[in-house]
Amino acid sequence: MQHLFGSEIPSLAQHFRDEIAKKYHVELVIQETQDAQGNVVYDVFLPQNSPHFDAIIAESENFLQAWLAQQNARAWQQSSDNTHVHATSLPSSHLNKASIFSYLQQQKITVIITALCVVIYLFMLFGFAEPILLATHFPEEATQESEIWRYFTHTLVHLSNMHILFNLTWWWIFGGAIERQLGSLKLLQIYFFAGVISGIAQNLVSGPEFFGLSGVVYAVLGYVFVLDKIHKQTVFALPDGFFNMLLIGILLGFAGPLIDIQIGNTAHISGLLVGMGLAWMDRKIRIKS
Repeated sequence: MQHLFGSEIPSLAQHFRDEIAKKYHVELVIQETQDAQGNVVYDVFLPQNSPHFDAIIAESENFLQAWLAQQNARAWQQSSDNTHVHATSLPSSHLNKASIFSYLQQQKITVIITALCVVIYLFMLFGFAEPILLATHFPEEATQESEIWRYFTHTLVHLSNMHILFNLTWWWIFGGAIERQLGSLKLLQIYFFAGVISGIAQNLVSGPEFFGLSGVVYAVLGYVFVLDKIHKQTVFALPDGFFNMLLIGILLGFAGPLIDIQIGNTAHISGLLVGMGLAWMDRKIRIKS
């Protein structure tokens, strides 16, 4: 049997087993063991020759990553309960249709990337997971290096509800804020630079089997953090706990292996550095009127 992960949280293992049974009609095996310290660990195994074998392995990695991201979001929320984000908030319900259309027109790239992620995720839910994973992963062989789309499409694929929800929330809020203030070309520049560089970095460390917008999201977060500090005309109105949230996210990523969670730490860190570097180069950028 293929070992997927082990956790001291029984509900985590049971939830993943139920999710796989519902989505793939495959029964995972949970075995209760003890580690060297005498703690009870619930190990999750995938029977050999199970259908959708590779897809389920990828599912386990993204499920655990999404769970850790959820803990990250909760920690940040607790540190900033009394803060408010003004410039990056969504339009109120009082806006009419024309105002909403105008708002969306100002962040076309934000909308397009969000829509692509959602559509791809829906196709995966309806049984197209394996062909999508095979077609979008980072180049693995020399023959795939000329397939240029692979350097970006890995950012559009998500394998769990929490993973896509976490990434698209931050992308919509802060990616949209960048696009409204600095233009679509600037957001595209951040997306392409972060997608390629974080992908190359993560591939060097873990191989090509990684997916998600996380590297780009960290680039967006790093960009708004630095530019908000050094450019007096930007109005991102970041909450007081924003930098703490970035640090907590990175630190939780390194803690992941302790509970058998594989996190794309290299993509997160390289994406963050890309965003901060681009912000420093844009410290005199002109703000859209």
